[in-house]
Amino acid sequence: MSRELFPKGGLLRWGVGPSLVAAALTQWGVSADPTVLYESRFERIEGFSADEDLMGQGNWVGEATDLNGQRTLAGGNGVLDEPVPGFEGQYAYIGYDAPSKTADFNVWRPINLKPAGQPLPVIRFEVSFQINDSTAAAPYFDDFRWSVYNASNQRLFSLDFDNEDLGVNYILDDQRGTTPPPIVPTGFQFAHVEPYDLQIDLNLQRNLWTARINGVTVVSALPITSVGAPLTLGDVDAVWVIRTPGKPGDNYMIFDDYRISVLDISEIPPSVEAVGMLNSGAFVVRVLGEPGVTYRLEAATLAASGSPGWEIVNSGVAQSPGGYVDLQDPGAALHASRTYRAVSIR
Repeated sequence: MSRELFPKGGLLRWGVGPSLVAAALTQWGVSADPTVLYESRFERIEGFSADEDLMGQGNWVGEATDLNGQRTLAGGNGVLDEPVPGFEGQYAYIGYDAPSKTADFNVWRPINLKPAGQPLPVIRFEVSFQINDSTAAAPYFDDFRWSVYNASNQRLFSLDFDNEDLGVNYILDDQRGTTPPPIVPTGFQFAHVEPYDLQIDLNLQRNLWTARINGVTVVSALPITSVGAPLTLGDVDAVWVIRTPGKPGDNYMIFDDYRISVLDISEIPPSVEAVGMLNSGAFVVRVLGEPGVTYRLEAATLAASGSPGWEIVNSGVAQSPGGYVDLQDPGAALHASRTYRAVSIR
C-alpha cells in the first residue's frame, strides 16, 4: 500500500479519543549557517535567459545516451518564465521532446567537491520540482530522477519518480556485473502538477543519505555507496529516463530553487513521524535519524505566551538498518495536543 505525499505546508494530525495529538515534522541540529557550494533560481539577474536551453547557461551541461550507452543528441531542456502555481519567476525544465534514439538524458551543474581531511562533511541538496504528465499527442510514460554522482563520475544513488504508476523509488549503486541495480519502491506516491520540496542529506563520514519530500522522510539512512566508491560530490543531476527510446512521452519535470550546501553538523538531522496511540494512553513517535545515534524525544504544548515549553519524554538508540527508533510519550493522553521534536545526544 502506497502513501501519497502531502502538499507543501500540510500538518498531520492523529486522533486521541475526543482530542487530537499533533506531531510536527521538526528538524534540529543545524545551528550555523551552511556553506553554499552552489544555488540558483534560474532568474534573469543570474544570467539565465528564458526560452533557451538550460545547457550552456550558468555552467550547466548535459549528456544523452542511447540503449548501447553511446552518446546521442540531447533531449528537451531549458529555462521558462510562464506562470506556474507554486513557482516564482523563471525556472528550469527537462523532458517534453527527445530525439528518436535517446534512452536517458541528464543535466547538471558541476560541483566537484573533494573533501580533504576528517571528518567528511554533511552535504544538503535542495530543490523544488513538479512533474507534468504526457498528453494524448505522446501518451507514453517515462521516469524522472535526481541522481547523485561523485567527482569520479560514478553514480552513487538516485531518487526515481515513475510517471506510469506515480511511485517514488530509490536506486543504489550495488551494480553486480552487467545486472543493473534494482529500483526499490519507497511506499510513497506523488501527484501530477503538484509542487514538491525535496531535501537530500548526505553524511559522507558515515556513508549515509536521507531524503525528505515536503518534510516527510521517504528514504532513511541508506548507504551512499554500496561498492566502496569515493565519497566525493561531483554533481546532482536532473534525469529523464525514456522507457521506450523512439517513443518518449511529452511529460516533463520543472525545477527551481536548486541549492547544494555543506552543513556545520556531524549527523543528518532527525525527523519525527507518528506511529499511533497505545491502549495505555502513551503516544508512539518514530524518530528517523542515523543508526547507532541516541535520540531524545521532547514534547511541548503551546504556552499562553506563545512559546512552547519543551520537556524530555523519552530517549533511545536508532537501530540498523533504517536508522529509526520508536519512542513513547507516556503522558500524551493528559494533553489536548502535543508537538514533538527529536534531538541527538552523545
